[in-house]
Amino acid sequence: MLTTRSQRWRDRRSLFVSNDTVIEPSRYAVDVVSHEIARAFLADHHYLPRYPAAQLACGLFGPGAAGRSSLVGLIVFGVPANNAVICRHTGYADAARGCVLQRLLCLPSVAANGESFFTARAFRLLRQAKPAIDAVVSFSDPAFGHCGVVYAALSGAYRGTTRPRTILRLAGQTISGRALSKIRSLDSGHGGAIAHLVDLGAPAPMSGEHPADWLTRLTKRGILTRDRQSPLFTYCFELTRDARRTGQDLPRLAYPRRSDVIRDRLSQGVNGKT
Repeated sequence: MLTTRSQRWRDRRSLFVSNDTVIEPSRYAVDVVSHEIARAFLADHHYLPRYPAAQLACGLFGPGAAGRSSLVGLIVFGVPANNAVICRHTGYADAARGCVLQRLLCLPSVAANGESFFTARAFRLLRQAKPAIDAVVSFSDPAFGHCGVVYAALSGAYRGTTRPRTILRLAGQTISGRALSKIRSLDSGHGGAIAHLVDLGAPAPMSGEHPADWLTRLTKRGILTRDRQSPLFTYCFELTRDARRTGQDLPRLAYPRRSDVIRDRLSQGVNGKT
């Protein structure tokens, strides 16, 4: 469903809050949280429950049960599937100068403009914790009804859409390109990536079988299924003067509209719903 209300997630279910509500900053705090806390919160609530390759996690704390402060939002900054993503959208030759906003989640108890309040303060914490990072790239997926309203509200530079690409899924979950690359190349962390696929129901590699051949076998048997991912809306936040100067020749396009999301969903045949 597409709506003008703010979409939220709780218990991995989509919920909405009225855009008439406004956050009271004095009742909320934003701070860095451990990856353990972030991983558990994400698994409980987000529609993409797998924890990404994270560099920093920030939590939004607000009024909870019995008047106690509790975690009501999460932002995870991480590394991209490919370093070229950073270079392409920031203009930096060194991908370490940027990162990706991998997850943004607020519970329904947070007022409608909570995401922009939260994200702005999370950027400050990112700069404090990771001063080498000058820019943040983020994506909005129209397949889930997102067009980046929060990012537009924060004046993120809209770079356009990504290219359509084929992705692999297992048990309804998208397997990240980074995880697949680790497995094929035997890079650091490939064991954990293999274990994740096995946890999702894939048979373990046979004795002596190269992981790349194992992925090929899973694909041929239909255990790993191919799917076409629609283009994603791409934004870049230039957090420093140097980042703005470096990216000045890159596109700053007009922000996408909800009608662009509707058109994308209809083109995919999403039950014809708008």
